[in-house]
Amino acid sequence: MLPAARTEAAIYLLGKIAQERRAADDIVRAWFQARRFVGSKDRRDIRERVYGVLRRINRLDWHLGFEGPQQPTVRERVLADLMLEGEDGPALFDGSPHGPKPLNEAEQAIAERLKGKTLNDPTMPAFAQAEIPKWLAAKLEPLFGTAFLREMAALNEPAPMDLRVALARVTRAQAQQALNKSGVKAKYTPLSPLGLRIDAHTDIARTPAFKKGLVEVQDEGSQLLSLLVGAKPSMAVVDYCAGAGGKTLAIADRMGLQGGHSAGRLVACDIDEARLTRMDRRLHRARLNDLVERHVLGSDDIWAETNAGQFDRVLVDAPCTGSGTWRRHPEQKKRLTEDRLAELMAAQTQVLNGAAALVKAGGRLIYATCSLLREENEDRLDAFLKTHPQFKVIPMPTVWAETFGGEPSPVDGDYLRLTPAQHGTDGFFVGVLERHT
Repeated sequence: MLPAARTEAAIYLLGKIAQERRAADDIVRAWFQARRFVGSKDRRDIRERVYGVLRRINRLDWHLGFEGPQQPTVRERVLADLMLEGEDGPALFDGSPHGPKPLNEAEQAIAERLKGKTLNDPTMPAFAQAEIPKWLAAKLEPLFGTAFLREMAALNEPAPMDLRVALARVTRAQAQQALNKSGVKAKYTPLSPLGLRIDAHTDIARTPAFKKGLVEVQDEGSQLLSLLVGAKPSMAVVDYCAGAGGKTLAIADRMGLQGGHSAGRLVACDIDEARLTRMDRRLHRARLNDLVERHVLGSDDIWAETNAGQFDRVLVDAPCTGSGTWRRHPEQKKRLTEDRLAELMAAQTQVLNGAAALVKAGGRLIYATCSLLREENEDRLDAFLKTHPQFKVIPMPTVWAETFGGEPSPVDGDYLRLTPAQHGTDGFFVGVLERHT
């Protein structure tokens, strides 16, 4: 492909990402799959431009003069990105059969104005430097203080791919060796004793280790959450917002369910039946087909009434903004609104209340999000505890010591908050509550 054609492909893909709610990865992958003729270098260049614009989008918009809800066009963003990199942007808008149409008058003015400028400008406001909308900066800057820009910079870097090793079937060293034989270089994750870390765009699905269920894709922070549940073989455990089942499988591994070596009970719940159905392939690969119960939650739920107070552990990995996963999904920053945050906070309160009813006396409720926002984390638990005095917080150092044999916790407070800058994981929040009556 010629450079102009690659530019037009990036413009097309960025337009699709802006229009649709699907993950950018899914959109880009589908486009490439439908165009097998596109060479590896072209794929790399197109991908770098698309994700580069997504990771630089707030700074680009600032240079373009857009700070509010109004948005520039995709063509304007790509043109600005080219100009601020020192490239001859107008030359790529050449009107060729597979290239972008020539610049209009307004776009030509943008090119002239940005000629000789660079992306980072000392007069740029903090929210633009941080690559987040202004209203989100107002919430996150007080949380991180002087580390705000460093935290946001780490959240804007590409993330590696983490794998969870199925320790009930293979050791971490054995899984590492199996991947090495497939040409995949893996190293141990620093915090999780279950994890291996590989390059971000590795085609892990082709490897025998993945096909046999010896490894599963799961961020290190999510692995730690699965461990902090504290599931044991004899327990009854619920993964209340199971989704596609990554943490369900990790909990099953801790319970020894593979091969039927556990007297415990594990239930995966979700309000979306389609999400639970997508778990089928993963359960089959892990040899857990008939060992994990599944239940679709509903407003008139007899199952919940029948099972009230029956479980030792109930995990609520709550629906959230996903702000902690922006390394992987930079497109989500522009999609998030204050109204959507309010909707999610209401949903978090609802799922906490529903899940709490399943916890037995002496059992634990584990609340988690992949969000950095206090509104979805500490504030939700503070509100819950005011209306549920039968629960109390178990300080995170205590839970960490129980889980990891006395190793010091990476945090000192009641809750675990992980960030890319401090811990090299996605952003995660975990709070553990115990029911005492």
